[in-house]
Amino acid sequence: MISGNVLLMTKEDTMANIVSSALKSSQSVALAGVCRDIPELRACLSNTPNTQAVIVDIDPDPSQVLYDLSVITTTNPETRVVVVSSVFNEKLILEAMQAGARHFLRKESLTSELDEVLERLLCSEAKKEVKLGEIITVFSSSGGCGATTVAVNLANELRLISSGPVLVIDLDSCYGTVSAYLGITGRYGIAHVLGHKHTIDKHLIESVAYNYMEDFHVLLSPAAVEDGEFKSLQYENLTAALQACRETYKYIVVDAPRVAESVAANLAAVSKFALIVFQLTVKDLRFARAMMSSFTQSGISPKRIIPLANRVKRLGPLVRLEDSKEVMGLDSLHRIRSDWRKAMKSINRGQPLAQVARRSGIRRDFRKLAAKIYACSKNGERTGGNNKSV
Repeated sequence: MISGNVLLMTKEDTMANIVSSALKSSQSVALAGVCRDIPELRACLSNTPNTQAVIVDIDPDPSQVLYDLSVITTTNPETRVVVVSSVFNEKLILEAMQAGARHFLRKESLTSELDEVLERLLCSEAKKEVKLGEIITVFSSSGGCGATTVAVNLANELRLISSGPVLVIDLDSCYGTVSAYLGITGRYGIAHVLGHKHTIDKHLIESVAYNYMEDFHVLLSPAAVEDGEFKSLQYENLTAALQACRETYKYIVVDAPRVAESVAANLAAVSKFALIVFQLTVKDLRFARAMMSSFTQSGISPKRIIPLANRVKRLGPLVRLEDSKEVMGLDSLHRIRSDWRKAMKSINRGQPLAQVARRSGIRRDFRKLAAKIYACSKNGERTGGNNKSV
């Protein structure tokens, strides 16, 4: 008989007691912990890797909880989710299934049905394993800190190291910096995907993505598309779109400048790693530290957050690297050196550094960062600001 750990999310002490009592006699499942909200659930899932099922109480705000739950199921597709509510209707059940739930239970039937439902979910024949791609989001602490350069070159290095297809998603709706960097425009982009009225699946992604190289595709910003039908980004569909991307691409690198705090938190939650790019200035350090704090308060493990010092000079930085580590509360810091000439050559030619400055020091920095991320992804490990600098 298969055994597994179960997490419960509820604010009701009564429900916690009912679930605990219902599972006490079970020989196949055990209650590993009780979480009060979504951030705490995220943290528990990060700290309890052998969790096989999650019971989620969606009362008293079903719509908001189910929206947040869709982020959880995208991050943890192998975890079975059981939704519990005092309300039971067809519309709510459909919303729960769309959020990734495997089963819907009424609270009044918990005592009699929960044990059987969990055992059936955990002991059911394992579905064919599908290796999903990894999401890496690149956040910027300020305009002009070089986040797009990081996103483009990191994606390309991951493509070369993994020999797998990569996708860059440009969420810069104002300027379309990825498109400007690579010198490309197209008819469709990410706004068309998020504005799609029907199911968002991998076939839609493949048909909309710009083929920059055979195994390097781009979902263009609204600022870089020729078709002006969609100008704004419907972020409520972003989680579904990212899940569809994971079915086709080995790595999905999201360039996410100037996004709202709630969007940033959800992006960080579904990402294998969240990179925060900053320069060694007082302003950038302040924003980067605030962003790190916001993510950790949302329940995101610090090991999944990579603060990345960009354009680091050996002489004359406004803030020394050692002082920056102290400000950020880190033992070590990932960094990319400053090489304006090679970076401009890359942008002017519309090609990543690996194509135009293969042996340059700045390209080696990106290759080392990509190698570290690839190794951690391959081994199921995490890396963050407290690990050795690359």
